[in-house]
Amino acid sequence: MITATYIKLGQIAKKHRTTFILLVWMSISPLLVSSLASYGVIRYESVLSTFTSETWVLIGFIGCITMGLGLTPASLMALMAGYFLGFSALPGVVAAYTIASFIGFQLTRWMDRGTLINTLAELPPKQALLAQQIQQGVVDNQLGLTALARMSPVLPFTTMNVLLPLAGVSLRNYLVGGFLGMLPRAFFVLWLGYQAQEVRFLIKQEGDATTQLFLLGIVLFTLLGTGYYSKRIFKQQVQKIAVRQ
Repeated sequence: MITATYIKLGQIAKKHRTTFILLVWMSISPLLVSSLASYGVIRYESVLSTFTSETWVLIGFIGCITMGLGLTPASLMALMAGYFLGFSALPGVVAAYTIASFIGFQLTRWMDRGTLINTLAELPPKQALLAQQIQQGVVDNQLGLTALARMSPVLPFTTMNVLLPLAGVSLRNYLVGGFLGMLPRAFFVLWLGYQAQEVRFLIKQEGDATTQLFLLGIVLFTLLGTGYYSKRIFKQQVQKIAVRQ
């Protein structure tokens, strides 16, 4: 049965290769670009510090597109905004995150066209039922799960731009939940950038004890929230099964 499941998953991956290529791209590309972008920021820090507000607006506009396409690490953009502009950049960062989320969502929907989720029924019966129950549970709790996914610092921004639309999250809940989740995350990252003494320290170091405590707090909160929704999804699906019987 396990072998049959793996074979079927392989067939699904081959059939929907463009969707899986997009997922891999959105997961790996920001990591590869991050090193190059960090080097450029460190080398040209003095030049960046002379940029005008108009120049930063243009950079933010370009960043919306590049983040949406997985070409720019979202956290690095927020760190730089906090370092060079301070907390005044918070509205712009949240707006940029939201626009980039919209671009990533539409790109995923355009490349997948809702076909991948329909292939769950092609899995062996038990695995198909489990996958469909999980997917339905995500849809039934999409607003809260999206907010937690956006808040969590361990879930990559660009990867979530693919996984959440694939799971069936609606555009409205995706943007609203993403906005709610990105507010504390953006504020935290801006604070990291604002309190840094130099950009080299900001990029290369892990931060002080206070930073680590805040980060741990956010991770624990999102883990507890995810656990709550997992338990809720399990209860919902058990109730549905009982009603059918």
